Amino acid sequence: MVDRSQALKLTLSLLRQATARRWTPSVPMPTPAPTPISSHHPSSQPRLLPLLPQPWRQQSRNHPLAAAGFTLVELLIVVVIIGVLSGVAMPAFLGQQNKAKINAANVQARGLMSYCLAHFIDNGTMPGSGDKEYDRLAKDPNHAIITWTVMRKENECRVDIVGNNLSQEGIFSILASGDATTIQATPAKVGK
Repeated sequence: MVDRSQALKLTLSLLRQATARRWTPSVPMPTPAPTPISSHHPSSQPRLLPLLPQPWRQQSRNHPLAAAGFTLVELLIVVVIIGVLSGVAMPAFLGQQNKAKINAANVQARGLMSYCLAHFIDNGTMPGSGDKEYDRLAKDPNHAIITWTVMRKENECRVDIVGNNLSQEGIFSILASGDATTIQATPAKVGK
């Protein structure tokens, strides 16, 4: 039986001889080509398959930093597209915003008229000065596109909504005298 140290010495000596090309093994070396089949012609070479390109193994570009970001032309195109879209969308958005402000003013004016009518029915007069609910509802909504005017008398309550951008001015009024009550409610509308 051979111990490990002797086997290691033998292996190292064989490796030294093989690297010096002095050693020839007694066993024939295996051939890389397969053994020919009977129908196979021994003179023909085995057919090699073409190698497909493998993009993950290809060398990087000559200028790797140039591919890392956007070009100036691409950035300019994006800025132009955003500018065109905002130029188209902003007027439509502002128009809807103005409509919403006018509708909010109309709702506030109707709420004020409803409160004035209920107060007149309950007390026989329009709300007086210092009435907190009347002051809250009569407060100017502070929209730059309209002018909000509130007028209150003993038997009349009126809200006028006027502005340059309106196609129809808003008039909300209640005129109450005894059993006869005249109510006018014309909502303001945004012009085109």
